[in-house]
Amino acid sequence: MSPMHFFKTMLVLGTVTALFVASPALADPDFGELVGKARAVDGDTLEFGFKRVDLWGADALERFQRCIVNGQTTACGADAWQVVTNLIAAGPITCKVQGKNRYHRNMAICRNANGIDIGQSMIARGMAVARTDEMPSYATAENSARQSRSGAWAGQFIDPLLWRRGERLPEHQTEVRRWQRDE
Repeated sequence: MSPMHFFKTMLVLGTVTALFVASPALADPDFGELVGKARAVDGDTLEFGFKRVDLWGADALERFQRCIVNGQTTACGADAWQVVTNLIAAGPITCKVQGKNRYHRNMAICRNANGIDIGQSMIARGMAVARTDEMPSYATAENSARQSRSGAWAGQFIDPLLWRRGERLPEHQTEVRRWQRDE
């Protein structure tokens, strides 16, 4: 192999390698619509392969969030994940991106194979709160869930936004102590 041929081969390999190394940054590009089988990451995030969308207008209870219902602690965040998993089980799922949130994540209105708006259904079941700044029409579903005491509305819970910021129900706050060695 001539030195020039070797140089060209290395140049091509270097370019191809650079493209593959840079590709993870392109794993979640902007897109308008996704259709297909989805997986629930949590109560309001769906994944289509490497592409993720958060539900527009619905903020679900976080996966490890706990609530108090009838005086008992419940795994309401895990319940929210299970409900969305059931809603997307009969694919295909269709998601239409509406915009991006402040974390630059794609936000979408998603419907299951039966045409059910997944975000609105999560809110109506008390597994998510409505973000009426994004979807004013979801306020009706939330009011109905409150009145019927569905899901988390049957007891006490922290708004998922506040929960992500560290706020907890008094029963769920933990005391963090540093271990000190006796000398």
